[in-house]
Amino acid sequence: MTAVAARAEMAGPDTLRLGTAVIHRLADIERIGWPAAAIFRDLTGTALADAAASYPGAVDAAAGTLALTFNSYIIDMPGHLVLIDAGIGNGKERPDRPAWHRRTGDFMQRLRALGYQPDDFDLVINTHLHADHVGWNTTGSGQDWRPAFPNARYIVPKQELAHWSALFASDKHTLHGAYADSVQPILDAGLYEAVDTPSEIVPGLRLEPAPGHTGGMAVVRLIADGGQLLFLADVLHSPVQLATPQLTSNFCVDPAQACATRRRLLDACAGTDTIVATYHFPPPVFGTIVKAGEGYKLNPVDAV
Repeated sequence: MTAVAARAEMAGPDTLRLGTAVIHRLADIERIGWPAAAIFRDLTGTALADAAASYPGAVDAAAGTLALTFNSYIIDMPGHLVLIDAGIGNGKERPDRPAWHRRTGDFMQRLRALGYQPDDFDLVINTHLHADHVGWNTTGSGQDWRPAFPNARYIVPKQELAHWSALFASDKHTLHGAYADSVQPILDAGLYEAVDTPSEIVPGLRLEPAPGHTGGMAVVRLIADGGQLLFLADVLHSPVQLATPQLTSNFCVDPAQACATRRRLLDACAGTDTIVATYHFPPPVFGTIVKAGEGYKLNPVDAV
């Protein structure tokens, strides 16, 4: 048994146990096909084909599409119940994003099926404020949006909140409308806690800087019983970036910085027992990183 296997084990396809912490993957949208060029303008056919051979469930070279999933994570750890990133949400007006527009998904029903109630959570972490990471911050309809997790502190990187707040002052459609319906109501309720990065949120849970996709994006590190799990947010959008780490999404505000952040974090994880959890990959989402030529490979935890 490896050191990773000794500290972490899969308890089902979507649940990882790391010491005394239990981590659940909870997708808001599961495996939706997006045109590869709409995500990566510089993606070559060769890189797409190579990725399809290694990750056939996530890359379809013949169709020219990538499978995107929108994964939130629940951490059930001693003394704290945490939600990392909050998906797209229901009933939100997103006419310029048809897949996100006025959704009626079952995210909350599946959260409750895991044995949790929204009132149980004491922390919600927004790694950044893009619309597909904050939607379940709030529930409601029309102009009546209220915190979905009313007993939680909502944690956000200070630089991230300051940037989008400044834009919202002059553009009420900021973040496709998500600032108005999924960020401002949390501010109005006094539940946001904007923190510098790096920062320890509670013992064993850290927010660390990962700029490039947005100026203030962060990743989340869980340290439990000697093991580590790094939630990568939008450092990666698709497995195609593992073999081609210089490939940056069309949505990254600073492509060079996004690439440098990706390299830094993957290099730090490569060859170690640190497990990563990906936001936009379809399962398997938990794995360790190894070097593979000029790039990297994800080894699923249950295959370690």
